[in-house]
Amino acid sequence: MRRSRLTAADLRAQKGEHQFTMVRTTEWPSLEAAEKAGVEMVSVPPEMMADPRFRDVAPAVSAVPGVSFFEPGTPDDFTRWAFTMLKASADAVYCSASLRTIRRLAEDNVLVIGHVGLIPSRNTWPGGFKAVGKTAESAMAASRAVKALEEAAAFGAEIEVVPAEVTAEIAKRTSLFLVSMGAGT
Repeated sequence: MRRSRLTAADLRAQKGEHQFTMVRTTEWPSLEAAEKAGVEMVSVPPEMMADPRFRDVAPAVSAVPGVSFFEPGTPDDFTRWAFTMLKASADAVYCSASLRTIRRLAEDNVLVIGHVGLIPSRNTWPGGFKAVGKTAESAMAASRAVKALEEAAAFGAEIEVVPAEVTAEIAKRTSLFLVSMGAGT
């Protein structure tokens, strides 16, 4: 039986009921393996997403390309980049840029997944590459960051290297679709 790509409505309807599988893939054999294995979502580099072969290899995988917030630049640059990705059949985009940029993308009807917790391009804020949310103050900061993304009309948040217990509590208090990157079971 052929499955179809997940929609935003599918993801929202199953939030809290189904744990989706998502992997990062950067080469064609891995993408093909993800498709065959029934992986539901992939994070991919923009170059791979823009390649016309992408949907031939992975017709049923929901794709979320992302770039460092340093790359596109202004909110206008991010918006142009996001529409290029959507035109290439992306289902959403990752954006670790400012709330202003995320808001702009959402206003242009782009499904955008923000970033909370350990954000590699901003690793000096928490003091380096380490878990976020291990203290009450840090956990509350992660929770406020998710709430800010929600208020900016993001669709979801990648929550990275946040303790599973903190992630679970945040998940109960947000409408956002959370993508765990070392932040849950």
